Amino acid sequence: PEFFDLEPVPQDDGPQPVVPISYSDTFRECMDYFRAVVKKNELSARALNLTQLVISQNAANYTAWHYRRKCLDALKSDLEQELNYVEQVALESPKNYQLWHHRRLLVEKLGKADGELDHSAIILTKDAKNYHVWAHRQWVIKTFKMWEGELKYVDVLL
Repeated sequence: PEFFDLEPVPQDDGPQPVVPISYSDTFRECMDYFRAVVKKNELSARALNLTQLVISQNAANYTAWHYRRKCLDALKSDLEQELNYVEQVALESPKNYQLWHHRRLLVEKLGKADGELDHSAIILTKDAKNYHVWAHRQWVIKTFKMWEGELKYVDVLL
C-alpha cells in the first residue's frame, strides 16, 4: 500500500539466465520497489525506510547503504540516530564491510568520534580478529588522534 504509486522494477537477468537465483517473494518484492525508488531518484522518508528493509534482507547491499546516505542527506536526518541504527545492524552483521564504510562516512560527516572506540570494543569482545572493526578503529584513532590508552587496550586483547 505504501508504494501504490510506483511501478516495481524487476531484476533483469537477461533473456536466458544461466543460473537464476531463487529469491524469496519478500526479497524480490522489496528489491523491485527499491529499484523503482532508485530509478525515480526519490529521496524521501519512505525511500529511507525502504533502504532499512532492503538492508534487513541483505546487509551487504552496497547500493542500499549508498542510497540510504543520499536519503539521509536530502532529508537532513539526525546522523547520531543513524549511528544508533548502524550500531544495531553491526551487532547482527559485524563483518560487513558496507556497514563499516557507511559508519565511517557518518562519523566523518559529524566530525567527531564520540563513542566509536566503545562501540568497536563491544564488537571486538565477540570476535577480537574482526578485520573490519579493527580497520574502523584504526581510522578513528588516526583521524581523531585518540591514541591515548590504545596500547593498553590492545594488550588486554592479546
